[in-house]
Amino acid sequence: MGAGFLAFGLTMILRPSYVRANLDRFADSWKQGSWHPYKIPDWRLRIVGMIGIAGATLFFYIAYLALHR
Repeated sequence: MGAGFLAFGLTMILRPSYVRANLDRFADSWKQGSWHPYKIPDWRLRIVGMIGIAGATLFFYIAYLALHR
């Protein structure tokens, strides 16, 4: 779980336009031309990516505590 959050968070920070394009394609596949919240600026995607990395850190810490005992 931590590796998934880390990979997604890094992708959102390093390549936010790719993430936005994929989310737009996914939303358009459900309903063509609909409004959806994925048309957001790069800086917001980078903030969400930092939150994802924080979540990954939390999962890695929990795994460390579980394996350390």
